[in-house]
Amino acid sequence: MIKRLGHVGIVVEDIGKSLSTYEKLFNLKPSAVVEALGGKVRAAFVPVGDGEIELLQPLDDNVPLMQFLRKNGTGIHHVSLTTDDIDADVNRLRSEGVEFDRDRPTVGAHGVRIIFTVPKTTDNITIELMEDATPRSQQT
Repeated sequence: MIKRLGHVGIVVEDIGKSLSTYEKLFNLKPSAVVEALGGKVRAAFVPVGDGEIELLQPLDDNVPLMQFLRKNGTGIHHVSLTTDDIDADVNRLRSEGVEFDRDRPTVGAHGVRIIFTVPKTTDNITIELMEDATPRSQQT
């Protein structure tokens, strides 16, 4: 079941420059900066209240985020919703006509399973379903 808004994913040209802007203007600092997708993307996680901003800098010309950056420039790429049962939610949404970018979830930058919707099936917004990293025994 969908539990909460996890993060907003923003594609950026220069993660260092973007982090400086977020710190200077909003006093927001990253909790982590990591390499993802085998070094093809640099990701920074910037906590804001109960959610976070995920800054994504594509480092490889062949990742879809690079095509997004070239076409749109810096901007919002996706909204991430946290789920306590990603498989059940994917199955339920597929039965409602939602299409996904792949057959099943894969591990994302947060180290948990994720999957993205095809925007034309979710009101022209890319939605990421992200598995809740909180152990189920601690979920309320």
